[in-house]
Amino acid sequence: MARRKRSLLRRALTARGRSLEITRAGWLFILLTLAVGFAAINSGANLLHAIFGAQMALIVGSGILSESMVRRTVARRVAAGEIYAGQAAAVRVELTNLDPRVDVFSVSVEDDDRSATDDACAPVFAVRIGAGRTVEIPATVTLSQRGRHAMPAAVVATRFPFGLFVKRRELPRGAPLLVYPRLVPAPAPMADDPRTDLGDAPRRRARAGEFFALREYRDGDDLRRIHWPAVARLGRPVVREYEADGDRQMMLELRRGTTGDPSFEAEVEQCASVAVAALGRDALAVGLRYAGELLVTPGSGDEQRRRVLAALAVVGDPPKGATAVDA
Repeated sequence: MARRKRSLLRRALTARGRSLEITRAGWLFILLTLAVGFAAINSGANLLHAIFGAQMALIVGSGILSESMVRRTVARRVAAGEIYAGQAAAVRVELTNLDPRVDVFSVSVEDDDRSATDDACAPVFAVRIGAGRTVEIPATVTLSQRGRHAMPAAVVATRFPFGLFVKRRELPRGAPLLVYPRLVPAPAPMADDPRTDLGDAPRRRARAGEFFALREYRDGDDLRRIHWPAVARLGRPVVREYEADGDRQMMLELRRGTTGDPSFEAEVEQCASVAVAALGRDALAVGLRYAGELLVTPGSGDEQRRRVLAALAVVGDPPKGATAVDA
């Protein structure tokens, strides 16, 4: 109930992207100020009038200084790597002081607690930002669902200078980020698994790749491929041969489903986990089909892993009644 009252009061003190919250110390100071004011009126003592005036000036000055801090601070959250649903990912929070002459003190960037969402970003705090300077602070963000989503709604806040009030200013939402599906423990793909089509093409030689065998040196062979330890052991020149990458292919099959449906989301997560595990092996190319349609052609390597995860991040039919993509 008390939390609801604080929320209603904060909404009443919100205007033009600003919000004000009175701290416990602030409430005590306000009550003390009112008590001094009543005493000054009843007694007519000049000293009490002077104290009451000083307390009111302190409240007004606190509001002016805190507004100056949040007005001159610009904050931006930037993803520092890949983001997977339900897992903490690294972000970089950039705080810039727009004033080239005066420092900014005691500001933080935190989630707006008025927004109802499971997404969360760790708050950061800067004691001081030099005039015209930018500071970068590491943090983490957790986004609950795959797809394209913006960072959680954020505010820049300060308790400066006396800790009586918390002044907040809303920050604009950034561009949507691509959130990959959650990774879960996945068994090695089997040939009879209906979700995968594991090719079994024979291995062949190539000019580069995984080591395949040694053979006798022939005229025209690259001298850099000579295996000198074997030459010393056998007493004749031999060269290395390599196995071609991508000979074995695995095509992941994903049935048609609706985004947000628990069973479909579980299949997407399983599919993503199998793909990441398979692409971690050499000489294995992975592709993706959705409802029989080819989404990602087979390939290998880290770039292919990102292509498959990017396709799985947005795959699926929209829920019934949905009119816009969550951004």
